Amino acid sequence: MTRPLFLKALSVPRPGLAGAVLIAAAFAAATFAVLDGRFSHRGWPLVAGIVFGVALQRGELSLVRAWRDLLVLKDSNQLLGFLAALFAAQIVTLGALVLIGAGAPPANARIGPVSWILPPAAFVFGVGSVVARGGVMVHLRRLGEGSLVAVPALLAVFAGFVGGVALWPWTWVHAVEGAPAPFLPETLGFAGSLLAQFAIIAALAVLLWRRRPAAKPDPRSLRVRLMVEPWPATSAGALLGLLVAASYAAGEPLGLIAECATAARWLATMAGLAPSNLPGLSDGVGGIVVPLMTGFALTEHVVILIGFIVGAFACALASGRFSLAGFTLRDAIEMVLGGLLLGLGAMTALGAVTGEAIAGVAVGAASGWIFLAFASLGILAALILDPRDAMIRPRRPRGDLPEDAELPHSSADTP
Repeated sequence: MTRPLFLKALSVPRPGLAGAVLIAAAFAAATFAVLDGRFSHRGWPLVAGIVFGVALQRGELSLVRAWRDLLVLKDSNQLLGFLAALFAAQIVTLGALVLIGAGAPPANARIGPVSWILPPAAFVFGVGSVVARGGVMVHLRRLGEGSLVAVPALLAVFAGFVGGVALWPWTWVHAVEGAPAPFLPETLGFAGSLLAQFAIIAALAVLLWRRRPAAKPDPRSLRVRLMVEPWPATSAGALLGLLVAASYAAGEPLGLIAECATAARWLATMAGLAPSNLPGLSDGVGGIVVPLMTGFALTEHVVILIGFIVGAFACALASGRFSLAGFTLRDAIEMVLGGLLLGLGAMTALGAVTGEAIAGVAVGAASGWIFLAFASLGILAALILDPRDAMIRPRRPRGDLPEDAELPHSSADTP
């Protein structure tokens, strides 16, 4: 079927149009600042969401892809990108706390409870990421790129969150309530925690460095490398880590799970699946507060999600990667199953890769490392057991396709 002309026009790089979108978003952030009387209420979440979307779209970051690339292609670049995010987030956040002589962590620091339910919840999240071919951030990014397969995935994610909220009274009583929240600076101090985590990240980077493909000279212009071609994963990861550190300075750690959980709690309460008062979520637990909305409003939780999609959309326009793409019934089934696992795992673990892992490691929380480890184990187990050829034997991308573009199910197209 022939695509409409306007869609063909968007499938080639349009940096001017992307710039117009970002200027409009900046104007919207300024408008929010004027309406709110301050920049931090909704203006900052919009800007943070846009930068978040830019980092994810330009670097095409995906923890599933990172482990798949290492297993199949012997390419560690994506994993090095996540290490860059951990390094940048903790070196700036803990480094700033050391410099100012802080005696306590930042407000709302993501120091999550470490109970018996955290490892299996993170594992389920990892498995769901493979089934759905990407995590929550990946599907929000795909939505900004015009991929309609993200719609059933995100709807299922919200359904999984609603299920997690409905189960929260049981989760709280039997697992989370009274669980310890190990915080490295309590034992090592902020400087000691900074050095200890730096040593861990450096050791992992050394192990992965030898799996990094040799860099080749790139004759393309700086404009093309910045706006059209994907960024090196380490650059995008470093930007993501700096954004997490900046979000701590702004008063609330970056993450999309709180936003999803807020909407899910409203839906679960309206449907009678959860009581209006949920211990832990109402008062805050592990640095995450999930308020009960009385109705839909452009709160900071909604604005950051919009900003993320706008940032990804603008970058997709600039790089010529915006394209409306449909999906098959099989795709929809996989997205629904994977999305349910993603939402349930993230809600139960009280976070995901950015909010739980990166923001947690940024302040020295053990919960961040534990979530990252068990989510990775879930991804590895699912990748090894996954029968889909597209997941276990991916081809290297051709032409200007995104490196994690939807891959064919047929083994005829794989090496």
